[in-house]
Amino acid sequence: MRRSPIRHRSVFSERRKGVMTVSTVLTLTSLVDLFTNLVLFLLYNFAGEASAIPSAERMKLPESLAQLTPHTTLTVMITQSDILLDGVKVAEVGPVMKEEDLLIPALKKEMDYAAQKAKYFAGLSAGKPFEGRVTILGDKHIPFRLLEKVMYTCSQAEFGQIDLAVIQKEST
Repeated sequence: MRRSPIRHRSVFSERRKGVMTVSTVLTLTSLVDLFTNLVLFLLYNFAGEASAIPSAERMKLPESLAQLTPHTTLTVMITQSDILLDGVKVAEVGPVMKEEDLLIPALKKEMDYAAQKAKYFAGLSAGKPFEGRVTILGDKHIPFRLLEKVMYTCSQAEFGQIDLAVIQKEST
């Protein structure tokens, strides 16, 4: 029986001394694509998994029967003594309460900067536009006038979609 002059390629290389070896070649481009897809998959799936509300040891949130889950947004935290924006102190409650004006200048300045930054990043990514969404965490014992000032300042700084964080209590 004669062998054909055309040699067929297979995954197995030629036999050498009775041992059959397998030859495979992976290109660097394929590996980079694979790891890029893996990283993007992990970022997409685990970006919003953590709790969107930071914990505060000095604060007790009010209770509610609300069923909505929190979004990951800019966070304004109001304690008995301080006003914090994403965990950074921007104003003290005492001087803010003494002012007659509803606008809190220090908070507005920081929120304007946050809005500018959020709009810039929203312009870079075509998927998610700037929503102007903010979550306010307020101690349940703060005066309503302080909450009103913070909400007014948020709306003046282009954050008109305001969510109030509460602790979900059991429905009876």
